[in-house]
Amino acid sequence: MLVVLAASFFSNASVAKASSLNVSPKVCVVSEQQEFCDLELKFKWQLSAASDVCLYQQDTQLQCWQGVKKGQLSYKARVQVETIYSLINPHTGVSLASVQIEVQTAYAKKKHRLRSPWSFF
Repeated sequence: MLVVLAASFFSNASVAKASSLNVSPKVCVVSEQQEFCDLELKFKWQLSAASDVCLYQQDTQLQCWQGVKKGQLSYKARVQVETIYSLINPHTGVSLASVQIEVQTAYAKKKHRLRSPWSFF
């Protein structure tokens, strides 16, 4: 029985490793005037075997497919914070692959000087 459990564990690990999820763009740049950005995200994924999958944004289900091995989706998103998108098997709840959208600011934080730049003391 231990051999069967070990074999099923390693086969599940190989399925997860063989699955991939890519998104473009991967970075959202926000400005001082606007704290979010609207992006047209393009997802592409490939699984090691045909499966039922759903794409999630954090805990929100976006779309599901049945019996697919690969696919793609264009999705309009408003991003304010770093966001994780995941491909999840809806029957088992197992995450097959995930990707993160990073948020960067376009403005530099102001540094306060303690003294004038021309001062020697």
